[in-house]
Amino acid sequence: MVALGSAFETDDGHGRTVYTAPIVLTALAAAVLLAAGTLVFEIGNSFAWRDAAENVSRFSVLVFVVAISAEPLSRIFRTRFTRGLARERSSLILAFVVASFVSLVGNLASLRLGGAPLSLPALAYAVLSAAILIVMLFSEHPATRKRLGGPAWRTMQRIATAYFWLVFTVTSLNHLSAPDVTDRWWGISLLLLIIAVLIQFVDGLWSKLRGATSEKAV
Repeated sequence: MVALGSAFETDDGHGRTVYTAPIVLTALAAAVLLAAGTLVFEIGNSFAWRDAAENVSRFSVLVFVVAISAEPLSRIFRTRFTRGLARERSSLILAFVVASFVSLVGNLASLRLGGAPLSLPALAYAVLSAAILIVMLFSEHPATRKRLGGPAWRTMQRIATAYFWLVFTVTSLNHLSAPDVTDRWWGISLLLLIIAVLIQFVDGLWSKLRGATSEKAV
């Protein structure tokens, strides 16, 4: 989990770009349409809201993996595309936040509309996740880093990132451990999450090697 912090080690505060609004609005529209499409497709199914929330959650995992891998990839592969992707890290984080909120709403709706009592663990997860999403939302504002300072800002980012990485990883592992699992998504999502960490590990190692080479050259 230490490797997850490398995504923020050399962040230069790109902040919001001209593409931030389009990226966030596209993610929001995709999440809402995905949820609505699931509900329409599963009319009459008592698990429709649960499935809608699950589909949006899967979309948010993809956005999350891209968001936390953007900057490390730009340092490993210094191409125009990866540098452009890295500049949109903040936009991708915001896109993940809005998609995750849609997923949370769907999960809560599935509990309420399904008539099932809201259990304490489910409520705790919803509240904690919402709180961390709000922290991520405000942490991406340029003024937040200035007020908190670089070290505090990076710590906050690492905690939020580690939390969701663990949630997604544990969820995938729980499904994969089921004897009757047939959905390939859980294996794919786990692989993507592991690759995201490996990318950041390679980035950290590569940065150290470059630093050592520079010192020898001097």
